[in-house]
Amino acid sequence: MDIACGSALAAASIFTAARIGTLHAHYKADFAHVSGYVLWTIYQQFLFQDFVMDRLLGLVRSESAAVITSGVLFAGAHLPNLTLATATLVWGIASCVLFRRYRNLWALGLAQGLLGLCFAVCVPDALHHHLRVGLGYLRYH
Repeated sequence: MDIACGSALAAASIFTAARIGTLHAHYKADFAHVSGYVLWTIYQQFLFQDFVMDRLLGLVRSESAAVITSGVLFAGAHLPNLTLATATLVWGIASCVLFRRYRNLWALGLAQGLLGLCFAVCVPDALHHHLRVGLGYLRYH
């Protein structure tokens, strides 16, 4: 379910980006880079769901408060890249809801990888600086 929805969203995004003229090649589209990125997104989901989300569920009474707080923390980890932080806020909340229902980290990680790569080629680099965060974002030239 997660991968199918992610694929549909990615396809719609690529179609839209092509129509409005923002679709571009990925700056480093070799197998090692792409597979490394997808492995990183799977690991992010493991950390995000198994550590952050599960602990917040134990700290707050409301599941929706835990989900929203987790999404905000996930977005905060992507600062100062405001474009990426906004997208990860939406994805963070959605992935928490999906994880609470299906409990599948692999599918969430793969969907995040697919959506992240789609984001990288649909949104101009000038806005997301090759998906960098922290000092890498600030020092991007």
